[in-house]
Amino acid sequence: SGTILAEAAMIACNIPPNLMRKEFAFERWPDWDVDLFETIEESLLNKTRDFHHKMIGYDKAPSAVAKAKENIKNAHLDEFITIKQEDFFKTKKEGEEKLHMVFNPPYGERLELMDMEAFYGDIGTTLKHGYPNTEAWFITSDLESLKHVGLRPSRKIKVFNGKLEARLVKYEMYAGSRKAKKMNRED
Repeated sequence: SGTILAEAAMIACNIPPNLMRKEFAFERWPDWDVDLFETIEESLLNKTRDFHHKMIGYDKAPSAVAKAKENIKNAHLDEFITIKQEDFFKTKKEGEEKLHMVFNPPYGERLELMDMEAFYGDIGTTLKHGYPNTEAWFITSDLESLKHVGLRPSRKIKVFNGKLEARLVKYEMYAGSRKAKKMNRED
């Protein structure tokens, strides 16, 4: 639905949450002070900042792409974010600059049953061979399938996604091997 992208763009630009909301319940309170609210809103808007990077999101499913595009447009963030229909397993990193990737692979909770262990293994293979110089983060509650990524995480953070215990996991991709990268730094 584009939630991770929308929230990342809002954080990057320091855009206040709910900025585009049409109405708040507190506006019906008897002591509602519209002038104070407008002062606070203007103050927050003055703290927004420019963002000069590209944010790209993609999904294999046309329905997910359409919903994400709609949500990004409704949040007025389409100048910062591009949504495409792509199969991650058929992609490679474009350019040499460092890439930061965040994704939310299926947990097996909402989608039809699939071979989750093979799926997570394919994620690791795609990252390793197609995304050098990349920091890849993903969140999952499928802790068993996570073991099949085939990469060593540089960081694991226990979180909850709703009621599900999950992990926010970071993988660092290098051109060549991590060992070779480390040896080059020591020279």
